[in-house]
Amino acid sequence: MVESLQRDDRRRILRLQIILFLLSLVVFLIAPVFQASDSRYTILLSECLLHHRSADLDLFYKVPVPWLTGDASRPEEANEYQLVKARGHVTYFFPHGSSILSIPLVAAINAAGVSAATPDARLNLAGEIRIQRLIASMLMAGLTCVFFAMAVMMLPVVWSMVIALGASMGSQILSTASRGLWSHTWEVFLLGLIAHSLLGAEHRGARIHLVWLATLVAWSYYVRPTGAVAIVAVSIYVLWVHRENFIVYAVTLAGWLAAFVGYSWSVFAAIIPPYYMASRLQIHDLILPLVGNLISPSRGLLVFVPATLFVLYLTARYRKHMAYSRLAVLAFAQVIALTILICTNKSWTAGYCYGPRYFTDAIPWFVLLAILGLDAMRRARPASHHRIEIAAAIFLLALSIAINARGAWSSAAMDWNPVERHGIFDWRYPQFMAGLIAPQKQ
Repeated sequence: MVESLQRDDRRRILRLQIILFLLSLVVFLIAPVFQASDSRYTILLSECLLHHRSADLDLFYKVPVPWLTGDASRPEEANEYQLVKARGHVTYFFPHGSSILSIPLVAAINAAGVSAATPDARLNLAGEIRIQRLIASMLMAGLTCVFFAMAVMMLPVVWSMVIALGASMGSQILSTASRGLWSHTWEVFLLGLIAHSLLGAEHRGARIHLVWLATLVAWSYYVRPTGAVAIVAVSIYVLWVHRENFIVYAVTLAGWLAAFVGYSWSVFAAIIPPYYMASRLQIHDLILPLVGNLISPSRGLLVFVPATLFVLYLTARYRKHMAYSRLAVLAFAQVIALTILICTNKSWTAGYCYGPRYFTDAIPWFVLLAILGLDAMRRARPASHHRIEIAAAIFLLALSIAINARGAWSSAAMDWNPVERHGIFDWRYPQFMAGLIAPQKQ
């Protein structure tokens, strides 16, 4: 078996990353299911910011106006729930971070003749979808390469390829993040870069680039409010491990967060946008959401991504052999905090989507745990003792790929929604079986 690549073998690393990028990009692009629900108007906002330096869509485009005369704080108050009225103008309700980060790519695609706006300044849904599809696929193909770059630091090349492709094809990256430009899409990409930066610093014993890290952490919050988990967890980690340089990290992070507040005030006349309000959370009856998001047949993480079970097994079984236990603690803290945040969300069933969409943000941390766990397993005992474990891992990964492929290839699986029609706890007609079995009569 080929061992981990040497540092100076950069050409080989580059060739493998190009192969991974192109292979995963093709898969993401040819998968027929596409979903532009929450993300509708994301690209139109990018074009508005790019060409007009404004987030007020109604000043430059013919978009629906909220029914209520006052400023709306809930998306259902608008003709199209993706829009909200603020400061007397109509703008995009969901986080603007994805639209801002997408501007360079949108500019290039606009130059090629594709736009999210029609000549008469209306939403060109076909153009919006084409641009979203391309950007989401490119980002998730890039994330596949990030996963490979992480794994190859510590594992053999073949194992690293399996982790990279398995994490992308056997998770919500295939069934959710690449199916539209969800706020998850940019966030999971940024979190992947954060995990790569942290692992690289630990593995090489080098000083971490704290300005870069703080920028990634701040922007993970720009694109989705669950980025607050990364802000807290990574900040504590930096204070713990890199205390002597924490001031650099803290000042950079504070600067970006101040810019976020400034942008929010200029667009929404509020310190934070309406979508970020704590009123969307609840702290009672957490057991039902926890069970639903972990083991229910239509939203359960352990059901849709059973490979997660093997990752948890690895980290528990070989915890004493892990090379970087502090990173493992950080990864677990991120997953646990995200789980709590998901369970306190009033809309914990995740609405119109496929599977455990809310757990998309945890994927980079599970990948990090998988890398640390596999490295510990290899060093714990001779390889001949791991045949059963490897066989179990292959089976669970294959099952994960098959289940998530349903979300990318089966329109029936997507049309299973909304969850109110088919209970998420009903094993007689789980979402991943839609199109394979007949729905139960109501």
